[in-house]
Amino acid sequence: MTRLPSATVVGLVAMVVAAGTAAAVVLAFPAEPPSSLRTATPAATVLVTEREDADERQVQVALDAGAPRAVVTSRTGTVTSSTCSTGAVLRSGDVLATVDGEPVIALATDVPLWRDLELDDRGDDVRGLQRALNVGGAGLSEDGILGRGTLRSAFRFLAERGVRPGEREDALPRAPFSWVPAAEQTVRSCTAIVGAAVGADGVLAELPAELRGARLDSLPIDPVPGPRDLRIGGTTVEVDDGGVVRSAASLAAIAALPEYAATVASSDGVPVISATWSLRQPRTVQVLPPTALYDLRGATACVQPTRGAPVHVEVLGSELGQSFVRVRNGASLDRVRALPDRRRPCR
Repeated sequence: MTRLPSATVVGLVAMVVAAGTAAAVVLAFPAEPPSSLRTATPAATVLVTEREDADERQVQVALDAGAPRAVVTSRTGTVTSSTCSTGAVLRSGDVLATVDGEPVIALATDVPLWRDLELDDRGDDVRGLQRALNVGGAGLSEDGILGRGTLRSAFRFLAERGVRPGEREDALPRAPFSWVPAAEQTVRSCTAIVGAAVGADGVLAELPAELRGARLDSLPIDPVPGPRDLRIGGTTVEVDDGGVVRSAASLAAIAALPEYAATVASSDGVPVISATWSLRQPRTVQVLPPTALYDLRGATACVQPTRGAPVHVEVLGSELGQSFVRVRNGASLDRVRALPDRRRPCR
């Protein structure tokens, strides 16, 4: 065995002792932690803020849908062009196709044009035509009488879409028009084939099924009282207290959505569509941390302002570590104690 010189051994011992002493010093005097890692001192008071709250709830809406509807033309002949596209939006006033080179125009009216119209004809179909023309800015009186002004507006509407003037200036043919149930409608399928004859039924395209009714699948628990709306896709419609959509215009707006067409097409049973159910007029709530609340009883609690007596509040809800409250008398809070004196009553 090789022996180390005694001087070397003494040096190694000295190094070990020195290292041990340094470690002892490090252990005895730990380094000060950086400020970013120090525990923050809780704030004694907090500033109360306000926000708008619509009590939004995610809901499912059950749809009462009928059979698919069709866009039909009274023209006969060969389909010479088509703008139809499955899944696309068909708008009132669009040229859907041409038959023997003559345009077929989609037109949304309350009552389909079921006859050729002549000067001074009267009826709901005339009133519907006037209303549709007014959407484009015609400025007609919707009196249900086919006067000279209505004829001029109708001829201008047709000319802008490539329809050649007829032989008579006092009559309006129905052939250029193809009725659609809403100003905008998603196309379910296209049946017209360019180069083929129009079918015996005159169908150029199919639209989603008529929406006969819509209602919430189930009402959420403990909603905030007040009139509510449903938001489906990009459309908002009114809904009654029982969760039912009553308005025919609202049902038509839902039926025109691509989401409605996709839901009905893919459903084997009762179609159900997702929606947001919220207050029509959002309420103003005050926001504070849950620790500021004490003596909670049901939906009420106490908070302690930095000045004055404790205040009785209504607890409206909570979200992401925040509590939403409203002072019973409608007053506003400014600053409150984050850790109140729970011995002080507010009731």
